[in-house]
Amino acid sequence: MRKGTDVYVPVYAIHRHERLWRDPNAFDPERFAPEQVAARNRYAYLPFGAGPRVCIGSSFATMEAVAVLASLIGGYRLSLQAGYEPRMAVRVTLRPARGLMMELRRRTD
Repeated sequence: MRKGTDVYVPVYAIHRHERLWRDPNAFDPERFAPEQVAARNRYAYLPFGAGPRVCIGSSFATMEAVAVLASLIGGYRLSLQAGYEPRMAVRVTLRPARGLMMELRRRTD
């Protein structure tokens, strides 16, 4: 490799690599249970990058996301709108290509 060559880390591919994740395309919140996080390679999940250029706001962003989700999810149920199938757009970050059409219903249970 020549000096000055740009190198990109394919975060999307790492987050779905079969050697790093069991059933990598499935929605599995248990992946982030403390015992599973401790057993995982530290570079298998890179939502904020890694190493000397890791995002300086990662701790705050994680704390903020947990606080917002905890306040919202407790009283409501979210579901995809009927017939809506999200498609991914890979840019600097991964995002839904056409937004994420959700229905919000107050919990009754």
